[in-house]
Amino acid sequence: MKSICIKIKSLASLLLLAGMTSGMLFTFQSCKEDLSESDYAIAEKQTITDYLSENDDFSLFKAVLDRVPLGRKEGASPLSAVLSGRGNYTVFAPSNDAINAYLQSLGLTSVDQLDDEQASLIACSCIIDNGDESAYESAEFPTSVAAFGKSDLNDRTITCEQKVDETTNDTYYLLDGTSRVVKFDIELSNGYLHIVDRVIAPSNEMVPDLIKTADNMTVMGALLFATGWDEKLTDYIDLEYENAEHEVSVKLPNLATFPVAQHRYLGYTGLVETDDVFARYNVPAPQGYDAETGNCENIEAIVNALRPIAEAAYGTADKDDLKSEENAINRFVAYHFLEGKMAHNKFVNHFCEYGYKWGDILNPQQETLTVDLTDYFVSVGKYRGLVKITHEAVSRDLFANRVCKYDVAANYEQLSVTHPGVKIAATNPKAGSEEVNVNNAKNGYYYPIDDLLILDTKTQDALGGERIRFDITTILPELLNNGCRSQSYQYFDSNSYFDNITGCSDDTKLLYLTTASQGAYGWCDLEGDEFMVLGIYDFVLKLPPVPKEGLYEIRMGCSLNSLRGMCQIYFGEDPKSLLPVGLPFDMRMSTTDDNVGWFNDGNLDEAAIQEKDKNMRNQGYMKGPKIFCISNGDAATTARDYQGHVRLIVTTETLKPGHTYYMRFKSCLEDNASQFFSDYFEFCPRSVYNGVEPEDIW
Repeated sequence: MKSICIKIKSLASLLLLAGMTSGMLFTFQSCKEDLSESDYAIAEKQTITDYLSENDDFSLFKAVLDRVPLGRKEGASPLSAVLSGRGNYTVFAPSNDAINAYLQSLGLTSVDQLDDEQASLIACSCIIDNGDESAYESAEFPTSVAAFGKSDLNDRTITCEQKVDETTNDTYYLLDGTSRVVKFDIELSNGYLHIVDRVIAPSNEMVPDLIKTADNMTVMGALLFATGWDEKLTDYIDLEYENAEHEVSVKLPNLATFPVAQHRYLGYTGLVETDDVFARYNVPAPQGYDAETGNCENIEAIVNALRPIAEAAYGTADKDDLKSEENAINRFVAYHFLEGKMAHNKFVNHFCEYGYKWGDILNPQQETLTVDLTDYFVSVGKYRGLVKITHEAVSRDLFANRVCKYDVAANYEQLSVTHPGVKIAATNPKAGSEEVNVNNAKNGYYYPIDDLLILDTKTQDALGGERIRFDITTILPELLNNGCRSQSYQYFDSNSYFDNITGCSDDTKLLYLTTASQGAYGWCDLEGDEFMVLGIYDFVLKLPPVPKEGLYEIRMGCSLNSLRGMCQIYFGEDPKSLLPVGLPFDMRMSTTDDNVGWFNDGNLDEAAIQEKDKNMRNQGYMKGPKIFCISNGDAATTARDYQGHVRLIVTTETLKPGHTYYMRFKSCLEDNASQFFSDYFEFCPRSVYNGVEPEDIW
């Protein structure tokens, strides 16, 4: 069947943008009728299903698509029917040879022998639904080991890298470390089809299982067994949420229609030393190690070698009970696993940092980076630890717990490294082989690191000696697990979705908004996204831990406008008995009001700027940081220069590692349309905000 396809580029996105940026309900009358010719593409072309049906070399793949439905609902259409309709799909189609090779690896001889799970894995792992955006052409493929922006139909990410054939010297794309793209950019009416030489079939194993079977991570494999963390890191999906009924979308006052989250995936990211790293610390290799049973003949020797290092950092409680979360070895292992699953290129989100120009707002470029971009994550376990992640602009390497000095008087160029941290590799090569150990698990990822990861005194001092600025998304791991970050708007059930948001009133509505996916301009959001709460809200937010005891200013960044609300903020350690801090925060006010004191740096000299900054601090506010810009793609206006953005100094408190702190936000208005805006928070130690040198403006 041929189809006549009319593509209107991101029309839904344009409508949603109109609703968000104006703050008014949009209607179709608000759309311009003088769209340019480039907004339309009218052509008679084959659909993806047409192409597969008419090419015998894809008969086996087509047979699988005929069998696998889209979704779990009874009577759902098979994927072959879905791919015969309108849409924007990216399909990595395996040839018959590729399918047969995969069948052989399973001990099968026919696609008819595949069970439903196996068939679904083949079909859904090869297809990305790009929604209102164009399907991926090869020019948009990641060139270093990185995940595509959108997930496949199994809600898993596909990684891609550009490699060079050693025989022909030709460049090619390799997907998930196994599948080579042998032909690309076959343009069809409802997307692009690319041909691969191996089936894309990511592992269904969990993160600990992939580590335990990696040929160069036997020490951590043995430790996972010994501490019991191999059984604690196996969550994948919240079945209670999955089995409940959810609305498809909700219409909200002064906002657009938001899709409702239909799944609640769970996941983790491991940062793991290879055996040769442990060997540098005189930790012996396991003997008689069995990845299935966990048997390890010399586990006592391994633990004894690590014990002095771990106990120096974590203490000697429950010394003989490795499965106790008080035990130092147990805490050592726990600190290696972060809440939330992150592809290697998703720890930070390049979008609007200082000097960065995205190119295409829907597919921001990743080649020309300008400043080091950092964020913070939380480790698992009773004693949650803070882990700083830095993506270096010059080297483009990823590090954990790296601390540097920067040129704060000019363009924030890295000047020196004061605490090296550990380097995080994207893949885990097998010893003596071009093949890699699979590190993309069903419930997350793991990555090799080049040195010991431990929250010892030196690391605590390094992390606790600088301003800690964390994006709201990184402390809500469900956003990371469910592929929301930088991809789509989303509405969440306020009482059952986020572990770190509790105590919600009945009228609390939780929303995630991202600039890039909607083509929005002029927003002032760190890393291009924000978290909004709507209604007569009342909720409690669990904060990340601090790395070191000390006096900290707790701040929150906020973009103010007339649609916001007013809230009272509370703080403390008991989420059910928090104390109010400061006066109610009115997010509707003008920053130039006398009680805020925002000013334009303009032609002021350094002394005048510092004096005015001091005056704002005395009022309980700070200008936005210079490290990011409003989202116009030209990096012309930083958050510091944007009048609508400030940092509120919420409170100053003595904070301790190992303690959990909470903030409560309660609406002061009886208005179900009032908005609470959150983007990022800061823990700033006294040594920074009241140090010998003034705190930098970045």
